[in-house]
Amino acid sequence: MEKTEPEADATIMPTTTRDGNRNRMMAVLLAGAFLALMAETFLNNALPTIMEEFRVSQSTAQWLSTAYLLVVGLMIPISAWIFSNFRSRTTYMVMMATFLVGSLVCIFSTGHFAILLAGRIIQAVAAGSLMPFIQNVVLLLFPPERRGLALGIVGLVVALGPTVGPTLSGFILQHWSWRMLFILLAVGSALILLAAFFCVYTVNERQNTGLDVLSVALSCLGFGFLLYALSAIGDTGRVSMLNLSLLILGLVIVGLFCHRQLIMDHPLVDLHVFASGTFNLTTLLSTLSNISMVGVELVLPLYLQNTRGSSALVSGLVMLPGAIVMGIFNPISGALYDRIGVRNISLLGFTVLTLGTLPMAWFSVDASLVVIAACYAMRMAGISLVMMTTFTEGINALPRGMTAHGNAAASTVRQIGGSLGTAAAMMIVTLGSAHHTSGVDKALALGQGYHWAFLSLIVVALVGLCSSFALKRRRAEA
Repeated sequence: MEKTEPEADATIMPTTTRDGNRNRMMAVLLAGAFLALMAETFLNNALPTIMEEFRVSQSTAQWLSTAYLLVVGLMIPISAWIFSNFRSRTTYMVMMATFLVGSLVCIFSTGHFAILLAGRIIQAVAAGSLMPFIQNVVLLLFPPERRGLALGIVGLVVALGPTVGPTLSGFILQHWSWRMLFILLAVGSALILLAAFFCVYTVNERQNTGLDVLSVALSCLGFGFLLYALSAIGDTGRVSMLNLSLLILGLVIVGLFCHRQLIMDHPLVDLHVFASGTFNLTTLLSTLSNISMVGVELVLPLYLQNTRGSSALVSGLVMLPGAIVMGIFNPISGALYDRIGVRNISLLGFTVLTLGTLPMAWFSVDASLVVIAACYAMRMAGISLVMMTTFTEGINALPRGMTAHGNAAASTVRQIGGSLGTAAAMMIVTLGSAHHTSGVDKALALGQGYHWAFLSLIVVALVGLCSSFALKRRRAEA
């Protein structure tokens, strides 16, 4: 008879080490995550140059960003199975090697856009698994009472990577070609891979569970159709019959995927985590904070460049204070969470987010860059207080053996929510612009579209604020 391990410890077998070894390992893991997340926005400023060199349209060139996000979303549901079935040290090194290969493919994609796109997809395969993987490792490295600070630092990487991307790439593109972006990513991933060989150790015990191919297929098709349809709607600003059909088909397939996970003995993602009311609410709040972050990261640069004529570098510099604020507030948010509890910090975070977003409803084509940067930074402070603290509360509400599946489920919902927010923001911009095109300058019409988008972000912040009141008080507060 095959020997089985206790259910509660099936995926968790921590290794006891000194704090120094743990900290070095955390630094290497977070460096890899930062590189992969920065790659999400790293290429946006280079799209016009790539369009000219490869002679492709804007809608084709944008797939370099869209495909990256699509594949990242598709990889998240598989992350729990990967974490359970492979030793963490090997998994991380394979991920970084995959990212390095993807970067090298992009560097040598001279004259063939399809090769460049293939390189981006290879990068995304690694990036999509990295963040859930690192969050699972943190959950094993740190006891519940210390997870708040640790996951706050992880949240810093989650927010800082995409935020730093436009600023850094804008500077690089002023001096070198777009290939230098991938050279930087390749060199960085090679150095991290070398450091991982010496600093990363295994914290989990491998468990041999079969991979349900049908679940993987349903996950890829369902989430792929959903994310593709939402991206297409965001690009065009309208709902075509094709996009609507793909959206409905995606929802149906995702429903079949969810049903299959509930009836399987060893699901790809254990959806029983959603039986916890606390987990559901905190997942919603974390998703709303992610929508607030990625929505403004898309809309604000477009507002600056299309209505004010600012350069990509200026747009990145306006967003740089927000990245710095993220760097300051994410560790603070973890410490505050440990001291005052999730309800108080969520109320505080969404209040700050709402106050930072309100002035954006009155942004005009000649709004002060200082005011814009200050509002953006204030929003980032609010988001950093909420995103990872609510995620941590949800994970802590689950049984220990369910943390990997809870991580995968929450991360998937947050990723899809971010894609939905991006698509909705672009749709609102386009509809708002079309509504004000009669007799007005194009820049003014676009300004109205962005005005509508900023209003929608205020609504998202208010929904998060109101939902935070439903969080449980600490016993000392009750």
